[in-house]
Amino acid sequence: MRIDIIGGGSLGLLLAGRLIQSGNEVRLWCRGIEQCRQFEDKGLTVSYEDGRNPISVSGDRFASAPVEGFADVYLQEPSDWIIVTVKQNILHNVLPKFLSPLREEQVHIICFQNGTGHMEMLRNLLPKANLYAAVTTEAAKRKSLTEVIHAGAGEVWAGEWSLENGQAHIIHTDLQANYLIEVLNMAGFSAFLSNEVGTMIYRKLLINAVINPLTAIWRIPNGELLASEGRLQLMRELFREATMVYDACGVTYDHDAWDNILKVCRTTAGNTSSMLADVLASRTTEIHWINGSLVEMAERSGTSVPLHRLICQLVEGIKV
Repeated sequence: MRIDIIGGGSLGLLLAGRLIQSGNEVRLWCRGIEQCRQFEDKGLTVSYEDGRNPISVSGDRFASAPVEGFADVYLQEPSDWIIVTVKQNILHNVLPKFLSPLREEQVHIICFQNGTGHMEMLRNLLPKANLYAAVTTEAAKRKSLTEVIHAGAGEVWAGEWSLENGQAHIIHTDLQANYLIEVLNMAGFSAFLSNEVGTMIYRKLLINAVINPLTAIWRIPNGELLASEGRLQLMRELFREATMVYDACGVTYDHDAWDNILKVCRTTAGNTSSMLADVLASRTTEIHWINGSLVEMAERSGTSVPLHRLICQLVEGIKV
């Protein structure tokens, strides 16, 4: 399968390394030329925290280039799938001009982003696309421009995004989607098609909205959130406000959602959240699309979420 991956961060490198190793033709689109040059010299490496032998692919086994050239190449030589792994701020503020030449194309595109709002934007930008949302619990952290560490195995769930109701569902006759899932499984991922991806997006939003901003503000790994009752109490308040919004908007969530958040903190105790990683690297965070999404939902439903508003202001006020 020929696959375009837009984004050379941790998830993009993890997907690329495994997909190349399992025999797929991968084109990796990066934000800068320096990363592409390093791919040519060093190739791409996926290493494992559990001591397994790393995957190393040489630079001549895949193509890499700055994302500016993506549309021209795609229109001449289309791929079977476009996988988008960039973070929300890049997706909204950078990618539209590079994707807009595909507006009349029936591309297959699958998006791995935290938070909400990106699927609606892409639907407006690419009205003829076969647009899929994906949720993953894979844990990865980029060690360098060419090496990613697989920090924990998870699952990948994907479903087609419906234009009619903004919910994700499967069109079982889309053989291309079934083929992608098969390819991901052959590459060592646990991948599935689901008719509940919309629910999963909000489930992950709830987890991210409680964990990520607090780790970014306090600059601590996930597990340290459980180190004091004061931290736990603030987590509970964020959770309570978020579930009030979900109730007001008719969004379903698991009865054990709070316990699941605590479990995530324990199982990823040593992990640096993506929001903390952005803060430490002086990058713009995804706070607008995570806690900010809850604030927007609250405004539409007439719900009060003062703590989430404050959290957004605190994270946005961190110097970039």
